[in-house]
Amino acid sequence: MSSLLKLARILPAATVGRHILPTVAITKRFASNFHQHNNTAQPQEDILQYREKPESLSYFTGNFKYNDLLIELDALHKRFVDWKPTDALNETADIQQDLTEDKVYSWKLRDKMSELLSIPLTTSQWRKITSQLTALASLPHPLPPSVTSILEPYQRFDNTQNNQVQSRTLDEFGRAYAAGRRKESSARCYLVEGEGKILVNGMELNEYFQRSVDRNEVTLPLDVTELKEKYNAWVVVNGGGTTGQAQAIKLGLGKALLIHNDELKPVLRKAGCITRDPRVVERKKPGLRKARARYTWVKR
Repeated sequence: MSSLLKLARILPAATVGRHILPTVAITKRFASNFHQHNNTAQPQEDILQYREKPESLSYFTGNFKYNDLLIELDALHKRFVDWKPTDALNETADIQQDLTEDKVYSWKLRDKMSELLSIPLTTSQWRKITSQLTALASLPHPLPPSVTSILEPYQRFDNTQNNQVQSRTLDEFGRAYAAGRRKESSARCYLVEGEGKILVNGMELNEYFQRSVDRNEVTLPLDVTELKEKYNAWVVVNGGGTTGQAQAIKLGLGKALLIHNDELKPVLRKAGCITRDPRVVERKKPGLRKARARYTWVKR
């Protein structure tokens, strides 16, 4: 320590023997302030001033293109939520309205929409986009031009393909063919007018299905329509167990009856004979005993 600092400790800083001491600026020399002191003379340019800023507000999210699309569709729907077509339409607008009144909108599948947007889409993201598009398409017709231009790239089919609906008919032998599925079972059913016989894989119904519950499932479409004695059925079924096969045959016979008589649809729909049951057994998970059941935990 220098002699000047020792003297400053003993005597007051203002006076030493009635003489004013000169003030001395003491700066300690560190690596940070030394570097700063030497570079203060040179002007520095602010590199942040020239940084390129992203155009999208959701640029730093996981998938900003997907978020921007949802924001755009939602804003467009809020803009035209109270849309009411004007009463005074010109002739061209009347023609366009007639063409769009019966139009059914169907959207691109997930893979095709991912290619269109050039972004990877999950199933949940694809469903959110299609729900927004459906909300826009459900506005009163004719749709605004801005909405029509937005919906056009995402449509799956054009008007001509939408109007071409193939209806199944009887073959040259008077048979109606339909397929039914349940769990791991699939059934091919042929229904023709007859005296009420049912053959399953070349066997009588009572011989193939030993349980009465399964036999009642098979004959349910014919029982609810009271046509059990008027049709013969020939079925080829494979896969799954007896319950799955019986319910697969029930679905196939219900759809085959609709080919013979379309007016039976309300009765069959109410009985659940033409509704596909998508439930399947849940897969086993690794590390678990079954799909959800776990092994018994033992501490020691």
